Amino acid sequence: MIRGAGFYAALAVAVCASASAARAEPVSRTDRALGSIVANKGGEELRLVRDEGWRPAEVRQDLLGGDTLRTNAIGNLGILFSDQTQIRVGPRSTLVLDQIAQGDRPTTVELPSGNVWARAARGGTGVVVKTPAAAATIRGTDWSLSVEGNRSSLIVIEGVVEFSNPQGSVIVRQGEGAVATLGSAPTKIILVQRKEREQMLLHLNLRDAFGWMPATPLGGRTLRAEKARIEETPAERRTSEDWLALAEMALGRDTRPVAANALAQARAKGLSGSQRARAELVAASLAALDRRWAEAAAGYKRAEAGLTGRRRVTAAYGAYIAASLADPRKRLPEPKVDAGDAYGALVRAFLSGFTVGLEEAARQAEEAEKRFPNDPLLTAFSAQVAYALDRRDAMRARVEKLNRLDPDDPIALLTRAMLKGDVDSDLDGALADLQRAAAAAPGDAQVWNAMGLVHDAKDAPLESEAALRRAIEVDPDDPVAYANLAIKLLDQSRVAEADALVEKALAIDPGFPAALTAKGRVFLQRGDSAKAVEYFLAGTAANPSYANGVLAAAVGYYMDGQVDLAIQQFDAAERLDPNDPVTALLRTAIAIDQMQADQAVENARESIRRFRARGGYFSPLAATKSGGSYMAEAFRLIGLDAWARYYGDRVFDPFSATGYFDAANARLGPTLLNTVPDLKNETFGADNQAFSLIMQGLLYDPLAVSGRAGRIDVIRRPFLDTELTAGTFTQNGRTGWTSSATVQGFSNLPYPTSFTASAGVLRTPGPNRREWDTSRVGSVFVGVAPSEADHFVAYGQYSQLDPYLNGLSLGPDGVMREPSTSGQGGLAWSHSFGYRNALNVGVFAGTAKTRSVTTTDTSFDLFGVGLPFPTVLSSYDQRRINFGTAAVNHAIGLGDFTLRYGVEGTTGRSAGYDALGVGIDIFGFRVGGVGATREDATFRSLLGFADVIWRPSDFFEMEAGLFSRATDSRVRSAGDVFTALVNGAPVDRPFSAQDRRLLGPRIGVAVSPWEGQWLRAAYRQDVEPLGNLTLAPVNTVGLAPNLLPSQFGGRTDSGILRWDAEWTKRFFTVVEYQHQDVRGLSIEVPYSQLGYGIEKARIDRVAATANVWLGYGIGLFGTVGATDSAIKDGLGAGLPVPYVPARFARAGLTFVHPSRIKFTLAETVVSGRRGDLAGTRIDDFATTDASLTWETQDRHLQLGVGVLNIFDEKAERVSGVIGARRTFTATATARF
Repeated sequence: MIRGAGFYAALAVAVCASASAARAEPVSRTDRALGSIVANKGGEELRLVRDEGWRPAEVRQDLLGGDTLRTNAIGNLGILFSDQTQIRVGPRSTLVLDQIAQGDRPTTVELPSGNVWARAARGGTGVVVKTPAAAATIRGTDWSLSVEGNRSSLIVIEGVVEFSNPQGSVIVRQGEGAVATLGSAPTKIILVQRKEREQMLLHLNLRDAFGWMPATPLGGRTLRAEKARIEETPAERRTSEDWLALAEMALGRDTRPVAANALAQARAKGLSGSQRARAELVAASLAALDRRWAEAAAGYKRAEAGLTGRRRVTAAYGAYIAASLADPRKRLPEPKVDAGDAYGALVRAFLSGFTVGLEEAARQAEEAEKRFPNDPLLTAFSAQVAYALDRRDAMRARVEKLNRLDPDDPIALLTRAMLKGDVDSDLDGALADLQRAAAAAPGDAQVWNAMGLVHDAKDAPLESEAALRRAIEVDPDDPVAYANLAIKLLDQSRVAEADALVEKALAIDPGFPAALTAKGRVFLQRGDSAKAVEYFLAGTAANPSYANGVLAAAVGYYMDGQVDLAIQQFDAAERLDPNDPVTALLRTAIAIDQMQADQAVENARESIRRFRARGGYFSPLAATKSGGSYMAEAFRLIGLDAWARYYGDRVFDPFSATGYFDAANARLGPTLLNTVPDLKNETFGADNQAFSLIMQGLLYDPLAVSGRAGRIDVIRRPFLDTELTAGTFTQNGRTGWTSSATVQGFSNLPYPTSFTASAGVLRTPGPNRREWDTSRVGSVFVGVAPSEADHFVAYGQYSQLDPYLNGLSLGPDGVMREPSTSGQGGLAWSHSFGYRNALNVGVFAGTAKTRSVTTTDTSFDLFGVGLPFPTVLSSYDQRRINFGTAAVNHAIGLGDFTLRYGVEGTTGRSAGYDALGVGIDIFGFRVGGVGATREDATFRSLLGFADVIWRPSDFFEMEAGLFSRATDSRVRSAGDVFTALVNGAPVDRPFSAQDRRLLGPRIGVAVSPWEGQWLRAAYRQDVEPLGNLTLAPVNTVGLAPNLLPSQFGGRTDSGILRWDAEWTKRFFTVVEYQHQDVRGLSIEVPYSQLGYGIEKARIDRVAATANVWLGYGIGLFGTVGATDSAIKDGLGAGLPVPYVPARFARAGLTFVHPSRIKFTLAETVVSGRRGDLAGTRIDDFATTDASLTWETQDRHLQLGVGVLNIFDEKAERVSGVIGARRTFTATATARF
């Protein structure tokens, strides 16, 4: 079979045809090498400098100046020079290497005859190619050059070439050509729609000929009927003819052991003379498939005389091909035998594809089709040649013809699957055809290989790996499946396993392009980017049309820090396949890394367009997961968060980690009750639901636990990055500081493992001059992926807060503090059973301890005589909570439906101690008393849930769920009072119990009536859990209620409407309305130990947001909104909910520049707030904030400055308490 250039396999052109012939070892060279041979086909020769004789040109042979290379009629060489110039030498060519590049002197070679294709690195020393008629001076370009006698022809694919001789010179640019004859000046010609692929000297792999050379004249329905008849016959009743026919039909359809066993059975029963020749043909074919070329050639030769028709054609050409592979340097005459039908024409066309090129194979096959229009095998061959040449219309016409001739033949099914999968993106249809083909021909490795790659395109890694391993089992001598499986394992960071497969592929064929590329990936993922680039370039020199290899070279260059050369490779990949979305996707990643905001947005949008233009499986926007996620990241780079959320929500996939990470990013923003920016991040921070989303995403990609500090690794490789940050700020005339340290790393050994450890300290001014608030935080996350089926995530977090609250009302020496410590940790495991079928299990535990200390300094007139005595009132409260959660979640995809269901149980215990004391200083004697109360409580919560997503098309989505939660709490308290004068007995209070049951429905609908418009509506009921982590679904069709502070067991009923509209590529709007009925609202008063418990409340909020991509790295954003709220029961009934603003607005811009500058300016306006349950109004305010960061190009140093409240606006946080005034910040981050 022909290996296609798409995702089915690497196009098997220009590979080493003498893979199993005896190879000589490369000659060791002591001088600095000019380059080395990276690929050959067979029969190529090398004459070393200062050596008279010719020797085989072996892969990995170093070359020096003065060496001469020549190819025969079937020869082809790939050469990689030390300056990274790639040259491909075609058949019947001679190339003389003159000198190596030194300083400004370019590499010089001579081409006396033949043709070459080459790509020179931009910015290098260049190459000069001398021909008898003219010399071509090349620097940083793609070109081809042909010499026929005294005439030289040049074609420039990209870049500029000077073509000169003593009679004159011309400058030849992209899309142009030039011709020179001996003694005449070069002349320039203009090329019309010249395809680069046609210049790359592509040829077929000779070993694949045996897949087109059957041992039986039967075919199609006749073959299948005869095979079925024999297989239905009991083995003991089968004749020698039955067994022999079964052996013939098994070749290429069943595995080799099946064919060998049938042949042995036939021989054991005795064979006639003609049957012995047929048996010899089967044995020779088995030897050829095992790469035993000499044995195969001899066997074919013995069989030929006793055969007729198609069998004789197979024997004659089989002997010719096997002998050529056994000794490629030996010139053999091509057989003249012909069966007089399509089969002989097919074999000759295949051989011309090897000796001349794919273009000639296509031409001959087309001519043969005119004479034999109804032959399925010839039609399939012609279709696959058209596929390899990217002639999609020609391939489609032949597939339609195959459907009329014999749609059930395995080769017709494979060819149709190639069209469906790689051209039409009908992955499900392709998979169905391949499964039918595998059932009919379980021994065809190409079918299994194609099936593995279709599974991979569908994000079914376990099924993909199984199919590729089956391909290796069926044909262990074919390097294709080894290379494809290796790349699949490398995507999973299973580098050691992949390397073993790559070595097997290279042992079979040292010049196989996909294997060379995979070897480059191995080096890249082991941290050796320079060596990786060398192998990537070797792979593209071996096959310049291997687009994945060109992209790999681009990535390798970029990760090696050679950005310009990476761009050159991307340009080459674009020319090869201007419709490949992966090229645009990788350009997006690099643009983001380079802070080229406009290019990032443009390339991300282009990648989505290309994905969807492929049609079929990829036509829905939701199917472009990687493109949509990068689009979101590009918009976030310039502060267009609402636009970013739109793309993140549209492409959300419950089985993809990126969807969860995008959803978590969407929850970073102003909370409903905190609207005044300050340094404590009370306004901008992630909520518990965001943490749950991150953990759920990590279960699908645990290695995302860590990432490079300040840069992007397009392909994950080992690293250990440390980031140290120090900062200072001035607030209200006082100076505080912050510091943090983060260490991130990744290793492939013993299993792919990522980790992150961080710690930080923030010290901010307290309410009084001598008071400081201090917070300390630390966390550790570890992710391990021992296999694609099993993922593990473990984490631990710790925080210590010691804030001073507003104690000005407690007297001159009054103190109000509320120190707290908390910690939590957990372990989660995800197991994948197969395609869209995963089980997630987690165990989490946490503890929190808070203390509240209040001292009131006042005086008390004890005797009522106008003589007050100094008095101190003090209170001490302590609370400790411990909890643990166990969660199980199963997610399974069933066609257009995704079902997620599970159960979570939480148990907790709290212990509290409250003390109230009074002390009066009477003439130096302290008299007082203390009252104390203890409280113990246990909490239990059980959640069962089921959630279904139905997405029948890109224009409609529905999600419905039922969440059943039961909560149970038991509280017991005891108190005793001691005073200086009175002692009392303890007072015990019995248990108080509270049980709650809630069956909370969730339902949401999303509709896209036309492109760029997305309307969503959702209703849901939520109960505040005890823990802060869940594996249950968080959003409903991407919607979630506004975050509200509720007590444990508190309930929120939410109705949400949202309209996202992408009007143009530069303008986007969102309108969202939320109605919330809340029970158990718990509002903390800022800067105080006080809080408000509200039994029932209503909040209605509407907000409109606009995002504008202005260009030039500038994003404009703005939000305006209004809120109407009311307390529905208890104290303050009818009044607005405290701290909820009636009106709010925020607008600003973000500017990003490739010099690594990022600037954000924002204005926030808030009005209509109430400060307590009495309805006291809080002042309206407007604050302007700005931040600027800059980092060095190597990312080792980042500096940042910022100003909060630029115009020193007085913003009340609570009634009578002014928040932070103008604040200046400065930070410095060092990375190493």
